[in-house]
Amino acid sequence: MSEELERYFTTGEFANLCRVKKQTLFHYDEIGLLSPQIKKENGYRYYSYEQFEVFQVIALFKEFGVPLKEIKTLLTDKKPRNMITLLKEKAFEIEEKIKHLNHLQAIIQTRLQLTEHALRTDFSSISVQHLEEETFMISENILEEAEQKYTTVIPELIHYIQLHKLDRGYPIGAMLAREQIQKSEFDNYKHLYVKIPEATDKVHCHTRPQGMYVVGYQRGNEFDHTYNRIIRFVEEQGLKIGKYAYEEYIIDEVMAGGIENSVTRIQLQVR
Repeated sequence: MSEELERYFTTGEFANLCRVKKQTLFHYDEIGLLSPQIKKENGYRYYSYEQFEVFQVIALFKEFGVPLKEIKTLLTDKKPRNMITLLKEKAFEIEEKIKHLNHLQAIIQTRLQLTEHALRTDFSSISVQHLEEETFMISENILEEAEQKYTTVIPELIHYIQLHKLDRGYPIGAMLAREQIQKSEFDNYKHLYVKIPEATDKVHCHTRPQGMYVVGYQRGNEFDHTYNRIIRFVEEQGLKIGKYAYEEYIIDEVMAGGIENSVTRIQLQVR
């Protein structure tokens, strides 16, 4: 190779440098996007190191999803203002994608934590636990409503948390008031809820206060037996029933393979 060409890359060398196939460089040359710096009569083609910088710009815009035709226009026109506008647009798109991926990661982590907790739990146990304050988005008052009402309320809850980007992967829960517990109306809920990261004026919120709760677990959807066990435990411990019991799936129908195998955690506020 002559001294003149020693500082240039052959097509194969340049392809290796750019980590693409030689056919990609041939295609870029055909469409006038990136042509070799030197083309010899014998068919040999040579690229300069400076063209590697151009290739990196092309690869960057391709990663953004910019069509090759548009990239060619940008590189041919070379107006800095146009480049700045496009880069700002793509920076915004990437930021939105990062937010979306972080949101999905938070949902996955919640599901993972719930599942791991379920695997460590003795579902026959009843215990007194100190629970921290948590924030819920709650439905309208559904006391005395028929179960058919849930088909309206649940989609509304899901729609709102998704619309306001509050979904963190927590299951739908239910709030059972003390009056209904005392009447043994264990399926007459006052509100449905979804746990959210923090209170917001965009939705109806409820704060579950920190404090003492009696925690028990129910398999399937027959709650009478479990609530009666919890109530007996409360009486034996010399405690009084608080304002609400909070129910939430820790193993839902999807993971359990059917409603009869699902597990609900019941958290009864006591004093």
